[in-house]
Amino acid sequence: MGNLSAHFDKSEFRCQCGCGGENPSKLLIERLEKLFDLMDAKSIIITSGYRCPKYSVKVGGFSSDAHTCNIAVDIIVNKKGGGTYAAEDIAEAAERIGFGGIGLMNGACHVDNRDCETYINNHWFGDERDGRNYIKTFQRGTVFPGEKSVDKPAEKKKTVKVTLTYDDHEYSGLLEEM
Repeated sequence: MGNLSAHFDKSEFRCQCGCGGENPSKLLIERLEKLFDLMDAKSIIITSGYRCPKYSVKVGGFSSDAHTCNIAVDIIVNKKGGGTYAAEDIAEAAERIGFGGIGLMNGACHVDNRDCETYINNHWFGDERDGRNYIKTFQRGTVFPGEKSVDKPAEKKKTVKVTLTYDDHEYSGLLEEM
């Protein structure tokens, strides 16, 4: 076994063709751990990790896609209370974490680090189910179980007294910061 972190083992990222390739980037593991915490997950299942170029093409990818660079995974996130998160929920959380490549899939979500690791392009949000590419954002305002809810006291707005003279008349009042 090769533990990479508290929740991930090297074997989970191994190419499924049997070639033995398995070397996820450190940043990928760090972001997956942050995703785990944010979603307060029971587990994150890696349905596809590293892919050698030949296997990537065989399963519908490209010979130089993010999976072949060890910076991508397709995942399912299991909830502690049972069931799994929808791809849209995973995508929203992944965007908050900072993943630069996110793709909605049937029953899973693709996430990758193309934004800060060597790759041919540095940003992609898409829906692999219907072919829409370059979705602007996945943010919907969902509150995830791992988010800390902190009630902030209402901030006191700054005010300033202003006096204005116009046509020999004085006007005064308070201006409040917006």
